[in-house]
Amino acid sequence: MASLTHQRAIEERVVCDPSLLDQTVKRNFGSDARFAAYLGVGKGTARGYRLGRVSLPRSFFEKLQTLNPALRPMKTTDAFWGQRKGGTLRTASRKGSPMDSDCKSGSFDAHDVRPRQCSAASLVLGDIGAYDIVPPSVTLEIALAEHKQALAEFVGRIFGDGSPIIAPTYSASEIQSQKRMQSLVLELFHFSPEIKIAKGNYRTQLRRLCGRTLKLLGIPFGRKSVTNPSVPTFIMESDEPTVWLSFLRGLFDDEAYVSARGIEIGLAVRQVGAISFANNVSGSRILDNVSELLRRLSVQYVRRKGQTYQAGEARAICWFLRIPRREFRKVHELGLFLLTQKQQKLIAAL
Repeated sequence: MASLTHQRAIEERVVCDPSLLDQTVKRNFGSDARFAAYLGVGKGTARGYRLGRVSLPRSFFEKLQTLNPALRPMKTTDAFWGQRKGGTLRTASRKGSPMDSDCKSGSFDAHDVRPRQCSAASLVLGDIGAYDIVPPSVTLEIALAEHKQALAEFVGRIFGDGSPIIAPTYSASEIQSQKRMQSLVLELFHFSPEIKIAKGNYRTQLRRLCGRTLKLLGIPFGRKSVTNPSVPTFIMESDEPTVWLSFLRGLFDDEAYVSARGIEIGLAVRQVGAISFANNVSGSRILDNVSELLRRLSVQYVRRKGQTYQAGEARAICWFLRIPRREFRKVHELGLFLLTQKQQKLIAAL
C-alpha cells in the first residue's frame, strides 16, 4: 500500500473544471463513499478530488474521463499543486497565530510552497447535505424509473443463487453469471463488487444498500425456503414482457436444469410443526409467480410436488416446475437463458 501511495504521489497530476467534476461524481456515484471505493482511496481524499481541492493523479483522471468524455484537463501539474492551493494542509496550528489568521483571511500567496501551520476548515452540516448519503428509497425510485429490466434480473438472480440478507451474497458457480451480476450491481447501485473464490466456488459480496433495496421491494431477509417469498409487485403487475423476461432470465440462469426431457426448476419450502404440515401444505410462492409469468408468455409447463424430507425441526417440501421439450423452440426464441452453457444445451436438444 505504501508503494502504491508513493506511486500516486509522484504521478503526473491533472487539474480540471471542479464544477464539471462534481457533476460527474454525483451522476455516476451519488456519494463520496462510493466515489472513494471506485478509486480505492479514503472518503476524505475523494471529497478533496471532487471539490477541486486536490489535483487528480493522471490515472484517476483517465478513469473519470471514460465516464464523462466532456472532462478536459485545464492544466497538468506536479503532486504539490494541492498544497500550494492550500486545500490539503492539515498540520496543527497554534490558535491565534499570525499564520493561522493569514490562512483564514486567504492573504497568503498560492505559489508560495513554504510550509504554513494552518488547519483546513472543518466541514459543516450544510456542506455535506443529502448528497453524501443516498437513501435506498431514492436508489429504488431511480431503478424503477430508469433500470427496471436490470432490477428485475437482479431480483431473479437473488432468488436463484443469491442470499437476501442485509449484505446479500451471490454464489453462482459460473463465472459468466458472476460477471453478469457484477454488471447489474454497477448499473443499479454504482459500485462494482469483487468476485472471490470461497470453498471452491465463486462468491460475490454485495453492500447493505442492496439488502435495504430488496427489503423495500418486500423481499424478507432469510433463507428462501423458510421465508417463502413472492416475486415483487413491480414485476408481477408490470405490463411489459421485457420485465417478465428479465426476471425469468436471472432465475433460469441460476436455478433451471436443462436436459433432453425438459427444463426443470426445483425449490424447497419449509414448514414447522406436524399439525401445520398435515393441514396446510404450503406451495412455493416463487414458482407460483413463475408459472403466471410463463402463462403470460404462452409457454406451457407442468407443476408437481416432489419429495418431503426432514430439515431440523421442520419438514421441507420440494416443488418442481417443468417446461416440456416441445416448448424448447419457444424458450429459445424468447431468450430465457443468458448463460452460454445452458443455451448450448437447449439448442442441442431442439
